[in-house]
Amino acid sequence: MAVTVAPLTTTVINAVPAWQTATASGINNAVASVASLLVIALLGTIATAELDRALDDRLAALAAPPEIVRAVDGARGGFVMPALPAAIAAEARETVQTVIAPSFAEALRSAMLIAAALALAGALSAALTMRPDDPGG
Repeated sequence: MAVTVAPLTTTVINAVPAWQTATASGINNAVASVASLLVIALLGTIATAELDRALDDRLAALAAPPEIVRAVDGARGGFVMPALPAAIAAEARETVQTVIAPSFAEALRSAMLIAAALALAGALSAALTMRPDDPGG
């Protein structure tokens, strides 16, 4: 996405009269900052919800005992592998890791697919809305 920032800024600045370039630049920077924050918050929320769903699905498929459920619940709400209790058996540790790791991958895959779709939508929007005679584009 960083590749598009300079051309977009140039297009915005070139689209306004010289005496309004400072205002256009300020608005462009503010909109870009707000959009970045919203996308990060949105993708984070979606990825966290997807992680919780994937963990629930895998736990339900295993009919896991309570000690495994408690250990897996430590992974909810973030993308860090939780420290497992020292008292948990080696077999249970392996089960916990086989539940959590693919759930992380599934959640991140969903977030990346959404980001790719948004990038594609942005490219498509630019391709369809820029006129060939536009001096800024």
